[in-house]
Amino acid sequence: MTSRVHRPFLFTALAASGLALGACQSDKHTMVEARPGMTIVCQHCYDESVKMTHTYGSRSNASYEQTHKTHQCPCCKTEMSTYVENGVPKVKCGGCVPEGVACDKCLPPGSYNVGAR
Repeated sequence: MTSRVHRPFLFTALAASGLALGACQSDKHTMVEARPGMTIVCQHCYDESVKMTHTYGSRSNASYEQTHKTHQCPCCKTEMSTYVENGVPKVKCGGCVPEGVACDKCLPPGSYNVGAR
């Protein structure tokens, strides 16, 4: 009697864990096609740009400049900073984006290059 009661729960738990594991193995969310104006950056700079976008939004009407964080990029081994310039969150890294780029214009490494299909 006990095994009949536990069987449906075990099957449900097994099915749920299988679905959860299958969903985590998909890497499609990082594989986006580059569009003109987008910049592929290293993984650390991309992660920092996502944090900045979540913190400050992609654009605002503010006209201030503020450095958010400056540190050593572990991927590029150069100085990296995140900052807000005229209300636009930006990332600047000596290795992958020395001129600085808006955080909402960053793409992760492994993204497709424009025209390379």
